[in-house]
Amino acid sequence: MSDHPQTSLVCTLGGQPQIVTFTLDALLQRGEAMDEVFVVYMAANPRYRQAYQRLADEFAGGRYAGRPCRLHGEAVRLGDQALAEARQPAEVDAVWQTFYRLLGGLKAQNRHVHLSLTGGRRVMALLACAVAPLLLTPGDKIWHLHTPEEVITLAQEGAMMHTPPETGVHLIEVPLVAWGSYFPGVRGLLGRSPQEARAVHLGLLDENERARCRQVWEQINPRQRDALRALCEHPTRELAAKELYISVGTLDDHKTEILRRCRQAWQVEAGQKLDVVFLRQKFKPFLALLNEG
Repeated sequence: MSDHPQTSLVCTLGGQPQIVTFTLDALLQRGEAMDEVFVVYMAANPRYRQAYQRLADEFAGGRYAGRPCRLHGEAVRLGDQALAEARQPAEVDAVWQTFYRLLGGLKAQNRHVHLSLTGGRRVMALLACAVAPLLLTPGDKIWHLHTPEEVITLAQEGAMMHTPPETGVHLIEVPLVAWGSYFPGVRGLLGRSPQEARAVHLGLLDENERARCRQVWEQINPRQRDALRALCEHPTRELAAKELYISVGTLDDHKTEILRRCRQAWQVEAGQKLDVVFLRQKFKPFLALLNEG
């Protein structure tokens, strides 16, 4: 068994795959033992998809630089559709949810996390920085990669995937205040997506949707209400179950009954899928308004 804590690197990726390998190389030179690399990217953009494929070549056989290290692609999706950009409110919300789910899931596994924000669109870095204080812990790190102009020119589009330290490529640590660790209650309060925040504070929750949510809320029992709140507040079922001191199986039983009530309220056909994403989209604004009322 490994004698070091399980450690994950989470990176944003655009069209420059070498940003990820430069970052990983710098961390390994610092003595960090990295087990996994998660790359968040817009997979429907052909240039970004090509960059990810170029990066994947560096992790052949689940190894990197002779060490066991697996690469995972985290495509930003809106529903079942992979996105190419994040320009509209729903697309921005999808980026937020991707980071919230990914970072929350890693912390639920008690993993040490390094978050690198140099690659990809600026909006991805901004949203990742907004999510990180809610879910990361004081031992985690956020990094920006500094690359000299002459190296940038030589390395364009992955032409150079590795560079020695003397070239001046180095990591800059971004300060992290892990508010979610110091004040766990703020995770549910501040962990709303931009769209949910607007729905709450501007009163944009549709009256019909609110009525359906209230119908379900009044039909389920107190334990199922607690389960619904926990599922809406936490990025993973494991974290939700942990808060309620119940097993994931028991939580799933509550979820099944809640979704059954939702099918009736929204008149959803039997073949149409309903899941936790549906619950969060419908009930997070409702529960926020319920709390404020």
